Amino acid sequence: MEKVDRYEYTDWRSFGERVKNNREKIGLPKEKFSEMINRSESYVNELEKGNKSCSVHTLHQVCQALRVSPNELLYGKHEEMDVKQEYSDKEIIENIIARCNECELETIKDVIIAIYPKFKKITEDKTKL
Repeated sequence: MEKVDRYEYTDWRSFGERVKNNREKIGLPKEKFSEMINRSESYVNELEKGNKSCSVHTLHQVCQALRVSPNELLYGKHEEMDVKQEYSDKEIIENIIARCNECELETIKDVIIAIYPKFKKITEDKTKL
């Protein structure tokens, strides 16, 4: 019987499925994804099948490209996270912001600044509904 280090990550098949699902969810072609993480398409194929592991550096690149946390890719969503069906406006905005790069954040900032003077009117109209 092979001895397995209890601290060694071994669930590469599920990891690969989560990588593939997240990549497809955002419509990122495999070719573009492989460029973003500086790896070959054949490496990405093997990674998504669970036949390849990855370094911490590659994990970081994958997370950046997919805009997900390492925890989500390594372990999936925890059950207690899936139970919550409704999120507050603040949680939704924080989640979006956490997934944005600097350019996207600047765009969001510009939109908020542009509509900020209208917030009072928007909130008054919303309370009338």
